[in-house]
Amino acid sequence: MYVKFWGTRGSIPTSLPAEAIKQKIRQALVGAAGLNLADEAVLARYLERLPFHIWGTAGGNTPCLEVRAGNQLLILDAGSGLRLLGLELMSKGRQQADILITHTHWDHIHGFPFFRPAFVPGNQFTFHSPFPDLADRLARQQQPDFFPVPVSYMSASMTFNTLAENQWYQLGAFRVYPMRLVHPGLTYGYRIEAGNSSLVWATDSEYKQVDRASTENYVQFFKNADLLVFDAQYTLSEVLDKADWGHSSALMGAEFAHRAGVKRLALAHHDPTSSDEKIWADREQAEAYLRRRQNHQPGCEVLVAYDGLSLEI
Repeated sequence: MYVKFWGTRGSIPTSLPAEAIKQKIRQALVGAAGLNLADEAVLARYLERLPFHIWGTAGGNTPCLEVRAGNQLLILDAGSGLRLLGLELMSKGRQQADILITHTHWDHIHGFPFFRPAFVPGNQFTFHSPFPDLADRLARQQQPDFFPVPVSYMSASMTFNTLAENQWYQLGAFRVYPMRLVHPGLTYGYRIEAGNSSLVWATDSEYKQVDRASTENYVQFFKNADLLVFDAQYTLSEVLDKADWGHSSALMGAEFAHRAGVKRLALAHHDPTSSDEKIWADREQAEAYLRRRQNHQPGCEVLVAYDGLSLEI
């Protein structure tokens, strides 16, 4: 499977403030002290060595993931990242895709009204979720009180398929298994398999009880995944301060990844207030935790999911 993250921020789209950009430039310049940056080769080597969180950013779009197996396209969630994915798809001719929706909080659906391929006759999109009223939910956010363009303007063919939780479904090359997660209102995670590859999309979940008996169902859901995309919106202390807000931490993701034998853990659903420095610091804490749990043996790789990250799994 090929995956590409088009949106990794939680709650609300968040642009990088001008002051944060200025700070990144300052850090880069400080690190270049004594170097002859007029020399193109020196400059190129220096830029190559810069940490990603200095020259780049986690990004600001809300959740959307592109997944491909062969020529088949599967889209997970319709946050603001869906708009950018749609712009890329517009250059590739007629489109057909399956779209999985975890839940309908705005940050997971507010990119849909800006998904340009949905306005193109001949395109075909099938939405899958455990919500029998998903079509109505999407239409309601485009009522005149909230948005100027109704769903009826969208000319693509759109069908809706209701999934039962804790059952496997075959969607072309993909096998999909929805499981309920703990978050205000109903929300679901998805385990997706194609060939020998496995992906778990588990944003928006809280884990209040962490004993083995209470978490074994999650461990089995994540078991041996090639990539686990995990809600790491808060630090561990913030999780305790924000009980019932429905989010988790990088350290909790690391613990689950260790117990489930996950190969790669992608920290995602970053809080709108989290700077790149904070996000990468959370990753370092998760890596340190896993090194201790794994007795410093090679194990799970920890990644920061950022807008534009692409992986083969």
